[in-house]
Amino acid sequence: MTTHENQSEKIKTKEDFFKAQQLSLEQIYAKGMADFVKKIPNLSEAFTSHDNCIYCIDEGTPGKNHSAGSGILRDKDEVLDAFRKAGVSKITSHDGCGAAVLFAKQNGLDPSNADEYAKQHAQTLAQKLGVPYEHISFEKMKRPADFHIARITYYDNTGQFDYSRVEGLPPGFIISRGIQRMEDSLAEAQVAFGIATGHHGFEELINDKNPFVLSIIAKDEEELKQLKDEIIKSGKFSDSRILIDGFIMPV
Repeated sequence: MTTHENQSEKIKTKEDFFKAQQLSLEQIYAKGMADFVKKIPNLSEAFTSHDNCIYCIDEGTPGKNHSAGSGILRDKDEVLDAFRKAGVSKITSHDGCGAAVLFAKQNGLDPSNADEYAKQHAQTLAQKLGVPYEHISFEKMKRPADFHIARITYYDNTGQFDYSRVEGLPPGFIISRGIQRMEDSLAEAQVAFGIATGHHGFEELINDKNPFVLSIIAKDEEELKQLKDEIIKSGKFSDSRILIDGFIMPV
């Protein structure tokens, strides 16, 4: 049983999950992500996953390859091409998919059937790619069924990062910038922030004093700067409740 699962058993409310992460987030606010991750001795293990499945960006479905709703909000042909190039080995869907709810609303469908749309999308992708499909139930997810617990989004360009592989990293949404277009990655970052500050997230607990963290993960300093520039220049993350930061993956 993982640390995150142990916390899920002991802590019941949004406020408790928020407070459990407060010390880590205060350290990030004070000195930044680069300084914070230096204190995690086995950080390199977060970049050692060989799992090549596609997961949602949901913090409850960690892994190294992510796209919101397994690509349900993206152009279908582009998604197929991107996943094929990435050599994915499995497509997943999961219970309580916020991206699927957004998909339903955008397409005039019944949001109460969102999980079924997510399943249909993922199954179709898997069939076209010739890979297995799996649906992940709440019982197998690393967050409570009723709400999200992420106070951070990992904007990962390394294609290797999985926060759940080491202790000490805050649970977070993971966006795989390295296997998808900039516009899709930025849109997914907006979706993550909307979930975190909405009814199924921490709502007003995320504020100017306790901002949501958008953390870039890059392979070197030049890449970190480029990714930070693309986020800032997009103009989509000027909200005072968002802190844009980042760090370099260990060599």
